[in-house]
Amino acid sequence: MTQTEFKKKLADTENTEWYNSVQINLNYIHLNLNFEFKGFGHAHKFINQQFKGWEKLTKNHQGLPNELLKSIKHFEYIESQLINFIDNYKSQGNEISLNSFFNSTKNQIESSTGTNFTYDSPEVEFLIDVHIKHKKSFASAFCYVTGNLNQNINNIDNFTGYLLAYEFTLKDSTSITERINKEKSSLASLRTKFENSLPELESELVQHLKEGNQKYEEYSQAIDNFREDKEKTYSDWFINTKGGFEDFSTKSDKRLEELENTYQEKLKLEEPAKYWSDRAKKLKKQGWIALGVLIALILIVVFSLGKLLWATPEQIYESFFNGDKSAAIRWSIIYITFISFMAFALKAVTKVMFSSFHLARDCEERHTLTYFYLSLLKDSAVDKEDKKLIMQALFSRAETGLLKDDSSPTMPTNDIVGKFFK
Repeated sequence: MTQTEFKKKLADTENTEWYNSVQINLNYIHLNLNFEFKGFGHAHKFINQQFKGWEKLTKNHQGLPNELLKSIKHFEYIESQLINFIDNYKSQGNEISLNSFFNSTKNQIESSTGTNFTYDSPEVEFLIDVHIKHKKSFASAFCYVTGNLNQNINNIDNFTGYLLAYEFTLKDSTSITERINKEKSSLASLRTKFENSLPELESELVQHLKEGNQKYEEYSQAIDNFREDKEKTYSDWFINTKGGFEDFSTKSDKRLEELENTYQEKLKLEEPAKYWSDRAKKLKKQGWIALGVLIALILIVVFSLGKLLWATPEQIYESFFNGDKSAAIRWSIIYITFISFMAFALKAVTKVMFSSFHLARDCEERHTLTYFYLSLLKDSAVDKEDKKLIMQALFSRAETGLLKDDSSPTMPTNDIVGKFFK
């Protein structure tokens, strides 16, 4: 469990102050180490450091002997005791009760030190070194350090382990250190020989440096030649490709300008084209309405004529054959007047109908001609004079057919569309 998680667990307890003030002692007699902790958090911080230290030692030495790995279990046991106590009594707030409950757990924790080690103790470093260099003597060295002398000294490996542990334990008071002084004298002699060989080594170093400088100048010259060759190659490539790039850039700029002009023309003609399209739909609708009115008027005339012929009043026949023709003439004048009004109405509705269909067709043609003009702008250039002719055709007044002299202005007789296709 990380320290952050452990602190969160402590914060959830009822009497957090007690958990931060309780005393815990860990006494490692064989290491001459005694740790006093104030509070669960302080103790867990120490345990967490031990976990990280042992993990690093295990990784660096690719495994540790089982005698040392027991120390990791020792600290795991202490951590589990602390966590279990918090889980069981976190809702308890009375200090007297907490002290009473913790006595048993505290005794178990403090009595578990045994022959365990902290990762940073000198004894651990010594035992690991023995395990690496004198593996068979590790067990007796471990027993000597922990004070448990149960190994048979008649065995040479065991004796070596005891001796190594003895030297480590009494390194400041044993007479074996005299050997160190003798070895120092030997080291001094070796140092003198080494210092005497330094001038020769310095001469060789100067010679190597001189040769290195010469090779460096050769390599530098070769690099300069290579750079000049590549610069010349790049310059030739740039000159050859510059013309093609400029031509491509010119064509692209010209094409972009043409597209911009086409887009501007589209923006200018977009609203008129939309107006002509909407106007054509409206005029078609108006024409169909006029056609319906015309059909209705014709049906009225036909129905009235049939009704008159089928059910003519008897007084008309009687007055006509009895010599008194005034009634027949009067009814004839009435019907002729009715027919005259109906004929005038039919003629007016007919003009409106044909005018609507004619103007609708004209709007559709102008709409089509607008997009045809834009396609010409996109695919080819249009002369200024031709543009005037097209604009005159697009925006000229259309003949409605409702008036006698209703006609548009005189248009040029040349074939504009044929001219463009040519």
